[in-house]
Amino acid sequence: MSARRPGLLLDFPHQASFQATATAAPLGPARLLALDVDPYVACRSRRHIARDLVDDFCLLHVDSGSVVVSDATGTDFLLNGGQFILMDEAAGFSLRFTSRTQAKALKMPRAWLSARMPQAEDLALTGIDPTTGWARALTSVLKEVAPQTVETLSLPPGEVASQIVALLTLAAGRTALDMKRYQRTTLNRLRRAMREGLHDPALTPSRFAEQQGIAKRTLHALFAAAGTSFGRDLTAMRLDYARSLLCDPRFSAKSITEISALAGFTNPSHFSRRFLETFALSPSVYRRQHLG
Repeated sequence: MSARRPGLLLDFPHQASFQATATAAPLGPARLLALDVDPYVACRSRRHIARDLVDDFCLLHVDSGSVVVSDATGTDFLLNGGQFILMDEAAGFSLRFTSRTQAKALKMPRAWLSARMPQAEDLALTGIDPTTGWARALTSVLKEVAPQTVETLSLPPGEVASQIVALLTLAAGRTALDMKRYQRTTLNRLRRAMREGLHDPALTPSRFAEQQGIAKRTLHALFAAAGTSFGRDLTAMRLDYARSLLCDPRFSAKSITEISALAGFTNPSHFSRRFLETFALSPSVYRRQHLG
């Protein structure tokens, strides 16, 4: 993989036992990739993008497991089973597969996608609730389509790719697509500040807005424009931080209650329940699997 994609940097936390399968097939002008992989990290820095002629968008859908997507600013987006996100690969990215994961990636040429979705750059790395409206329909399509069955589709593959883009546009809605660039910059800054203060259990929207020098109403409006909320993003950050502590041998002597407190949770039972919902394993089982 490194020989064919020299700018794609890979890291494997469990090298001795790493296993993965990948299948791909053309879907009209796009390319559909199906992954079934153990935990690993893939990143592409911006300095390699021009050299490797990377100018695609990638619609990433997680069938099961979890992936943390990071942009060039270090902002993280946690994807669990049934969630998706659009990535602009020309902007640089990092993917951290945190558990055994099955996922689909639809690689789309920029020129082709921009002709159907002029606001694609603004939609990249925008959270969209996959359980409502058109997003639910898009999730169902991405769950079903697979490289092995492309040739058996009752529609031409290019038409299927166009329909997926249409569903993505409908799922985003006007609010997410109308988000201004300065709003996105502000939102990324706020997310970085949230990550730095996530250990504080008293980090409420009112207190955080005051710390950042903005109105609480403005704070909620920014997250709503991105299709998410302050509380949802903060919980996702805390869960991902707790997951990283559970995998870290340096914290192996810490109890689950102590781990939850370090991640900003005040109720260990609430933490365990949310962790199970997100990663499909309890914190204690997750720790045993990842620390041997």
